[in-house]
Amino acid sequence: MKITFFLFGLIVFSGCLNSEPPPPPGQQIDTSSETKESISQETTNEFVNDTGIVIDDITIAPKGTLGGDVIINVTNSASEACAGLAINVDVLTESNSVVASMGLKYNSRGGIPPSGKQTLKEMFIGKGAKEVVVTEITCDAACTMAQAYCP
Repeated sequence: MKITFFLFGLIVFSGCLNSEPPPPPGQQIDTSSETKESISQETTNEFVNDTGIVIDDITIAPKGTLGGDVIINVTNSASEACAGLAINVDVLTESNSVVASMGLKYNSRGGIPPSGKQTLKEMFIGKGAKEVVVTEITCDAACTMAQAYCP
């Protein structure tokens, strides 16, 4: 009995000698001596739109509190059809935080003819959407014969 008590006391005592209390939640202890480099990334919304597709209107249609639809009306001002239109967008909050990044696609046989108009609509999930920023437009997302489904 004395030996059991002695071993128990020894284990408890030795565990307390070499330990520090944990840091409070949310705080980290930096033990490195290296200086850390600040990394910042600036996003630009500049891209080259050589497709002839003109954005006429962009609308956010809320659906409840957790998302909605992005609706984009476009016109093809090019002299040839836009065979496979895809528009990539970022959906932003008031503070310019990204709620969702998404692609809207119009892909039908024949595409959008010159001077043709089209409406693209896609659902997103995310709170606080206030603005849609177009990040890329392409007419190269056309269906091929190898694809099983092309609307």
